[in-house]
Amino acid sequence: MVKEPKNSGVDYSSYVVRRNLEDYWRAEEKVELIVIGLTGKIPVTTLCKINNVTPSQYYEWREKFLATGKQGLMANGGKTQREAELEKKISILERCIGELTLEKELLKKISEDS
Repeated sequence: MVKEPKNSGVDYSSYVVRRNLEDYWRAEEKVELIVIGLTGKIPVTTLCKINNVTPSQYYEWREKFLATGKQGLMANGGKTQREAELEKKISILERCIGELTLEKELLKKISEDS
């Protein structure tokens, strides 16, 4: 659903980044919106209106993007949720390996002393 400013006569459909309003904004979509806004081909207020984004949200995204690039727009510093979960599992497994290695060494030492 494209909301065009009244009496504009200009086709803004090429500036619509996200057509499905129920979905959340993915980082790639935010980047596309920001890049369009930075080109200056269309006023930011119009860009925001046709994409159902408040100007304050756009400017917040833009500041994050300019500060840290695409990674700043992604949760967990650019890591997907799956990557974050896998890193957590790796940490737990590394700790288990360390504990098992320690137990093995202790048992080996005890058996040698006996």
